[in-house]
Amino acid sequence: MKQIIFLTAAVFFSGMNCFGQNESKFKSVKDNIAKNDAATQHPKKGIDPKTWMDRGKLFQEAYGVNVNFLRFGMGTLEAIMYFKEPKQKLSSEEGGVTKETWEYSQINLNFENDMLKSWEEIQTVVDAPLSEAVNAYKQATSLDEKGKNAKKINEAYKFINIDLESKFFNEINLLKYKESYSTALLRIEVSKLLGFSDTTYYFYAGYAAMAQSEIDSSMWQSAVDNFEKAVSLKYREIGEFQGQIYGFLCTSYIKTGNSEKALKIAQSGFEKYPGNEQLLYALINFYLNSDPQQCLEYLDQAVARDPRNAKLLFAKGKVLEELGEKEKSMAAYLESIAADPDLFDPYYNIAVGYHNSAVKILDEINENTKLSVAEYEAGKNEADEVFFKAVPFMEKAHVINPESVETMEVLRTLYYRLKAKHPEMEAKYEKILQKLGK
Repeated sequence: MKQIIFLTAAVFFSGMNCFGQNESKFKSVKDNIAKNDAATQHPKKGIDPKTWMDRGKLFQEAYGVNVNFLRFGMGTLEAIMYFKEPKQKLSSEEGGVTKETWEYSQINLNFENDMLKSWEEIQTVVDAPLSEAVNAYKQATSLDEKGKNAKKINEAYKFINIDLESKFFNEINLLKYKESYSTALLRIEVSKLLGFSDTTYYFYAGYAAMAQSEIDSSMWQSAVDNFEKAVSLKYREIGEFQGQIYGFLCTSYIKTGNSEKALKIAQSGFEKYPGNEQLLYALINFYLNSDPQQCLEYLDQAVARDPRNAKLLFAKGKVLEELGEKEKSMAAYLESIAADPDLFDPYYNIAVGYHNSAVKILDEINENTKLSVAEYEAGKNEADEVFFKAVPFMEKAHVINPESVETMEVLRTLYYRLKAKHPEMEAKYEKILQKLGK
């Protein structure tokens, strides 16, 4: 899945006085957490808000041991200043992008074109330190009957939110969508503790769930729930991405099997953001098989925006054909070919159209018992002329897709039908028989 625009945002880590990989600091924090574990079980200390305030600070500190002073976009020279030289540097190049991984004992730093893109912790003080910190501060709040620590706890939550933002973006960059989803949910929880609804992170949670759904389909409903919440909270996108959330929500509803709701979302989103192509294409797909006339209206809008889009022009031709507008359909197919001479479908459909028209002429003269011999022969000649028009289009389709059995079968019929009047088709007929193994 493509990464969305917010991934390029520069986000700074909170943290103080972290210069390099400080193993003694790592051990010190771990030991202090062990002591605090014991204090939480003590009859008196366990009900003292200070014990839980200290615990929250320790887990915040545990989170920062490896990542203090890290920020997206940090240059390699700056990284050396804080982290010194790594144990090992691994380099590669991909699509003109130079990638480097710097390996340290507790963390790896991933650079692209000398700028920090992501990081992976090899060794952590504890698991889920920010979640543990939040739980500790919540316990401190519950024990602090007079609210003496409320201001300090709110300040702690603000710093935790900053760390969660950095953590979320890093996990997205590492394609760790399951982890990023959990991080987004924790950010939402902390924001509620601060007294507001974090609309943006409902969107981010939906995005992470949607991305994870590609390997875990059970996550589609989570994507729906979070996108819906973001929409209800008036989440807004800017610029060319306006309406993106409706497209994501539409896709998520389709994946959960709720096509009716998906259609309503696409319609609602397109009314608000008529410039969103994702929603326009969704509506075209919805109506393609169910309501050709409605589909044509949306196709006309799409073609007006992108008049050289061969696939759109082909789709328009197909819909017009279903509506019985043969001449307009043919014109759309020819426009599609002009836009992309190597697109298989319009060639094939034009050829089949000619072929079917010729068959219809033959059926009509065979059913009409009142025709004279001359009229009957004239009808056969007319049909052969239409069959002949199909040949160059089906031959081009065969060139584009030489493995298509359907194409070869139609060519076999055409060559056989026309070889008496067009001797050059005898050799073509034999050749196509060989390809078909007949």
